[in-house]
Amino acid sequence: MYKMGYLGPPGTFTEEALLKYKNIPKEETKEYKTISEVIGAIGREVEAGIVPVENSLEGSVNITLDILARESNLVITGEVIIPVFHHLLGKGGVRPQGIRYLYSHPQAVAQCRIFIEKHLPRAEAEVTLSTAQAARFVSEKNDETFAAIGTRRAAELYGLEVIEENIHDYDCNFTRFIVLSLGRENQPSARDKTSLVFGIKDGPGALYQVLKEFALRHLNLTRIESRPSKRNFGDYLFFVDLQGHLTDPGVKETLEAVEENTVFLRVLGSYPEAEMPLL
Repeated sequence: MYKMGYLGPPGTFTEEALLKYKNIPKEETKEYKTISEVIGAIGREVEAGIVPVENSLEGSVNITLDILARESNLVITGEVIIPVFHHLLGKGGVRPQGIRYLYSHPQAVAQCRIFIEKHLPRAEAEVTLSTAQAARFVSEKNDETFAAIGTRRAAELYGLEVIEENIHDYDCNFTRFIVLSLGRENQPSARDKTSLVFGIKDGPGALYQVLKEFALRHLNLTRIESRPSKRNFGDYLFFVDLQGHLTDPGVKETLEAVEENTVFLRVLGSYPEAEMPLL
C-alpha cells in the first residue's frame, strides 16, 4: 500500500503541499486524476490522502466538504497551507499575444481573470482537472499557440518556458490542504485545531443555540461554512474549525452541549494547526 495519494500529475499544487507536509519518497506516493479518487483510495490503495479544502480567493472546495460530510470513517490528521503563484507557461519563446488556446484548472483561470482579459483576449480558455495536467497537455502539442497556467515546477517537469510570471490577480492567494486517513486520531500538540460538521434542528435561533456554546467557553472559531445537506431544500450542514484539541476539557464540554442542539454532530479530527507561510 502506498503511503500517500494526491491529485496529480506531478507539478500540481497538491503535490507541492504534499512535499511541504512530509518528505515521502516518490515511489511511496500515488497520483490520481480527481479529488474524489484520492479520497476513495484511502484505506484501499493508500494509507492517507492529501486534498485541497479551501482557497483564500475562491473559498471552499465543495467536493471535499461534501465527501467529508458522508464519509464517516475518514479523519483529518493534518493540514498544510501553501502560497499560490500562477505563471503563464508555453514553448518556443511565444509572447502572450501569440497564444490562441489556454489550458488550466477552473480556479486558476478564475484567479488570473484580469491578466487573461488584458493580455489574452482572443485566447480560448479550456479547463483541465489540474494545472499540471494542463502543462503536460501543452507540452505534448507541437504548436506555439497553446499555453497553460501552472507552477514553475510544472514548467520544469514538462519542458515549458515561463512566459509571464505571477499572473494572478491578487498576491494574497493561499490554499489550505488537509490530510485524511481512516480512523487514526492525533495526540495533542502545542497548537491544535478541531474540525466538525453538524446539522441543526429546524426552528428560530437554532444556529445561535449552537454557536453560543463556543462563545460561552471562549473557544475561537477559525472557520464556519454551510453546505446544502443534499437531502431537503433549505436543509444545510455546517462545517466548523475551532482552536483546541478534542481531548481538551473545554472542547469536550462544549461538544457535549452542542450535541444537544443538533440533529447530528461528527468530529472530523483534531490535528496540529498549520503555520501561515510568508509570501
